[in-house]
Amino acid sequence: MTDAPTVLVCWTTVSQQEQARTIAQALLERRVAACVQIDGPIESHYCWDGRVCCETEYRLVIKTSAGQQTRLKDVLRELHPYEVPQIVTVRSVDVDRDYARWVDEQTG
Repeated sequence: MTDAPTVLVCWTTVSQQEQARTIAQALLERRVAACVQIDGPIESHYCWDGRVCCETEYRLVIKTSAGQQTRLKDVLRELHPYEVPQIVTVRSVDVDRDYARWVDEQTG
């Protein structure tokens, strides 16, 4: 897809559905995301402060353009309730050209 803009997919998690909705709304209003999907509840297992934890969380799947990557991370850090939020971003390898253009327009 050489003529399509690069689409990034970012994941983060929060402990409450309302937190997920608030972050999703802010990302869209600030135009750092074209689309945010909320999955959950999910069960997350992780180590924190030397102990194994298991918590219910909600996952946000965020689609944005490559040009918004830094701003997206900054906004997530600003809004996120966690001390150390999960912010994982990957570049898409194959995206429908029209969808990629739409993502780019929404975040441009």
